[in-house]
Amino acid sequence: MTPGLALAVALGSGIGAVLRWEADRAHARYRERRGLGRPAFPWATLTVNVVGSALLGVVAGLVLAGDLDPVWQTVLGTGVAGGLTTFSTLAFDVVELVREQRYLRSGAVVLLNVALGLAAAVLGYHLVP
Repeated sequence: MTPGLALAVALGSGIGAVLRWEADRAHARYRERRGLGRPAFPWATLTVNVVGSALLGVVAGLVLAGDLDPVWQTVLGTGVAGGLTTFSTLAFDVVELVREQRYLRSGAVVLLNVALGLAAAVLGYHLVP
């Protein structure tokens, strides 16, 4: 990996991480405006994971179709989508739900993140003509 590509991936990752943070803050502000407490389901985490998976599917489809240089898969896939999506927050959310003895909900969180993430990646891939 060249220094320029490493810098581009780092920049993309930073952009993805800021977008993830903003999604979480937007969800918190929405709940606060409506007088809602802590969410019973980690919707913000699910949202960023599904959107990031869809982005990666689109980028992979474009690269495999020859419409996008493979270097962009590294920048947009590894960088932006990697910074946007979050396994660590998903793990934390699930641990918190288990600690609260919300076992069914914790399983649903894992299942939905995996199933919807994979579906979004496949859909994103197939959106490419």
